Amino acid sequence: MSLYTKYRPKTFEDVASQDDAIIYLKNIIEKNKNLKSGEKIPHAYLFAGGHGIGKTTLARIFARELGTDEADIYELDAASSSKKIEDIRNIIESIFTMPILSQYKVYIFDEAHMLTKESSNALLKTFEEPPAHVIFILCTTDPNKLISTVRSRCNIINLKKPSILEIKARLVYILGEEYISLNKNQEINLEILNYIAVHSNQSFRDSITNLEKVLHTFSEKIKDQSLEVLDIENMFGKRSIDIYKDIFEILAQKSSEKNEEIKDLKEKSKKEEMIEKVLNFCKENHHDFSYARMLECFRNAMLIKNKIEIEESDECSQKYYIDFVTLNAAFFTSASLLYFLEKSELYENINDKESVLIAILGNFVEIN
Repeated sequence: MSLYTKYRPKTFEDVASQDDAIIYLKNIIEKNKNLKSGEKIPHAYLFAGGHGIGKTTLARIFARELGTDEADIYELDAASSSKKIEDIRNIIESIFTMPILSQYKVYIFDEAHMLTKESSNALLKTFEEPPAHVIFILCTTDPNKLISTVRSRCNIINLKKPSILEIKARLVYILGEEYISLNKNQEINLEILNYIAVHSNQSFRDSITNLEKVLHTFSEKIKDQSLEVLDIENMFGKRSIDIYKDIFEILAQKSSEKNEEIKDLKEKSKKEEMIEKVLNFCKENHHDFSYARMLECFRNAMLIKNKIEIEESDECSQKYYIDFVTLNAAFFTSASLLYFLEKSELYENINDKESVLIAILGNFVEIN
């Protein structure tokens, strides 16, 4: 059994980062317990949000909390059933039969945005005039791909992506339950989990899958308690904070070996060659460049420099910032920040992020 399956939440209390959605669903459950004759709870729900954050899991929990037996919960993969309109028609026919053991029959459509227009239209009449014993739950990463008439008949519940801290906390919990430590040094342990969390697309499922990949790949090192951050970096690649750290260090230490080629190009005044060099640097190292994220990292560095604590919601610890801010303190100034903010106007008007990075690096080298 995979770790994701083993640690899939079974109750509302197990679900992380979806407090607002859970409050709403609990209110529906409470209302269902106190229904008067003729009253009904909503019959259709749309759970929308990123992949791997628990939409289908939450749908299953909601169905069970309504008192629905497993025999009356039907989970359907819309990505496959959408290929055949006959499948949808068979589902529609089954809807009108009564539940086996429960008050409701609950139909959970996973990947609901994959329903074809023909399939959606076939379901629409049932959505408009549903039997009293039927509840629909549509789960999708892209609600806008559903036809508007279906969306309009659903109670839409937007699920949020978990933070890095929430993902990391889940990984810490799983390792604790499995009695596994990645390294005898707790600080290294947390740094490794940061790497895994950051490279998980804000998805609980991806993070647990990545953790399992690490456990299998480095089983011997984990057994010896010798797994290092560099091992994880080599597996997943750099975090965005590491990319921006590299940029800051290039700008702050223009005489360093890392920036020697750019420095030489400036001295030779070969603008075209300098731009080509920086462009290659961008392509090789900064394909995930985000100007807003760069400004956020710069702001955090300035706060650290001025001995102001940053929120522990970033992808790395305060110590990480302290280490490179200490080495490059003269660079993290209000003048530098104003320069970056001025360049942000350029960023907002150009879609080519590589061109913006060329402007930032090239012009900064020229004016210093």
